[in-house]
Amino acid sequence: MSRTVAREIAFKSIYSHMFNTDRKYMEQDDEDLFGGLSDPDDLGFVANILKTFAEHCVDINDVVKNNLVGITIDRLYKIDLAIIFVAICELFYIKENTPAVIVNEAVDLAKKFSTEKSPRFVNGFLGDLIKKAVK
Repeated sequence: MSRTVAREIAFKSIYSHMFNTDRKYMEQDDEDLFGGLSDPDDLGFVANILKTFAEHCVDINDVVKNNLVGITIDRLYKIDLAIIFVAICELFYIKENTPAVIVNEAVDLAKKFSTEKSPRFVNGFLGDLIKKAVK
């Protein structure tokens, strides 16, 4: 498995949790979500993203709220929001990959799972966030 697939699984878990808060972020017996993920490194990467999000979800949510322009967080597509949450976990807490890789992976998730305009939105939002963080 690749990190791309691991990110996709983390995104799906966070997205699912948005609608079912009784569900844990990482339920390994969920075959639909974790089927085929057997590489310990990739499973650890997913676990790290989900643990990071669970521990910092209030701060991550605030980062999104405070950096949106012309839209409120409750108006965002939940798919885009879950993608952004994964990217922020990686950008600000995990820091195993370069920002360019993280943004590219987020854009690819948006292309695969969201609307036609979502990749551009995700790219712009994360790009602006990175520029602000560098200053």
